Amino acid sequence: MQPQFQKMLHEIIISNTTDLVRISSLDILAIKASGNYSVVVLTDGSEQLLTLQLGQVEQIIREQLGGTSTVFIRVGRPVIINLEYLFAISLTKRVLTLRADSGTRVSFDASKEALKALKNYIENKIDHRETHNE
Repeated sequence: MQPQFQKMLHEIIISNTTDLVRISSLDILAIKASGNYSVVVLTDGSEQLLTLQLGQVEQIIREQLGGTSTVFIRVGRPVIINLEYLFAISLTKRVLTLRADSGTRVSFDASKEALKALKNYIENKIDHRETHNE
């Protein structure tokens, strides 16, 4: 596969009547709700406002990334995270922290139930991986 085409497989293109945003999924730390809008938090620490609700962005990710969209997971109502950058989950503090290779760190408050579900999901993935490697 050509390198440019390979890169495009990881891109999300969000377009409306006035704007078009093209973002590599590898550059997305998280997408957070902001009223009727969404804010994409990038690995370099910058943010991009989208004139779409979080549910609409979630649908676009599924449609455009297909099987690779599973790296993005919604944590409760307020945020979609890129699991590649998951750094820490604190149930007692109700905080989720993501960290990019660039050193950018971002934390989100989330419900204890949502964080517990995410923690269990990650632990089950680890258990599943270990049983297949034995």
